Amino acid sequence: MEVPEYTFEEFSERSISKLTKENIDECFARVIVAKVWNELGSRDIRDVIKVARLATNAKDIPFVIKMLGGQNNLARKSGIRFLPTR
Repeated sequence: MEVPEYTFEEFSERSISKLTKENIDECFARVIVAKVWNELGSRDIRDVIKVARLATNAKDIPFVIKMLGGQNNLARKSGIRFLPTR
């Protein structure tokens, strides 16, 4: 069974809802969602959650995105999927 990918609007709505439930500021959440979608190229809400948990402020987001981008490239090559941890 194949599940269709989210549109940006669906991805954004679901991601922001999840992050605000984790007490992440909505404006901060919107920045994270846009960066994950556009720069990381991910459609996975788990990546949004990872960035939110690792970035303590907006200045941290580019570093975290770059770090996760490297992990995702390595994972694609080796077949490993990195999951968020608490």
